[in-house]
Amino acid sequence: MRNWNGKYSLVRFLHAVPDGEEVDIYINGTPFYKGLEFTEFSPYVYIPEGNYTVTVYLEDTRENPIVTQSINVKVNELVTIAIVGDGKNIELIPVVEETEIVSGNNSKVRVVHLSPNAPAVNIAVDGQEIFSNVKYKDITEYIPLPARTYAVNVNEAVTNKQLLQNQVTINPGRIYTFYAVGNMPNAEVIQSLDGATFMK
Repeated sequence: MRNWNGKYSLVRFLHAVPDGEEVDIYINGTPFYKGLEFTEFSPYVYIPEGNYTVTVYLEDTRENPIVTQSINVKVNELVTIAIVGDGKNIELIPVVEETEIVSGNNSKVRVVHLSPNAPAVNIAVDGQEIFSNVKYKDITEYIPLPARTYAVNVNEAVTNKQLLQNQVTINPGRIYTFYAVGNMPNAEVIQSLDGATFMK
């Protein structure tokens, strides 16, 4: 595991509440990021290890937070903290990222299911199933994939009905997390490069 910066970790946020308004994020009462939009990631920021109180407000407000939650940040981690929910029951889900880069022509990929009203799904690339029965709030393990362009199908796990279809390009030496966000039938998949991809 690579050491990012002494006793620090790198943390960012993802706004994954469907149709949610822009939000302001505070950590221990200090502004962290302002005006985060649905499907937007904040930049990675170094944070010392420790326990933090994260409070999320609608933009330009400081009353009636939509969520207040304690988050533990461990040393030398890369973490995306997803703001998730159905608009009423909002919570924060830490998504800890891989810290080892990939060599050769391979990459690593995984899926995080954050679509509140979507069923459990199976995910196939070029007709081969790579993840099965992925439920809301599930975070899959990483798997290796050779770098190239794939046809991706997202199917309902029980009926195998196709829900989404797309093409994605996987580049060599990258670490990807695919976040399923939004409500059906307008759910979408965000192809995100994890932070270790950018670390030297």
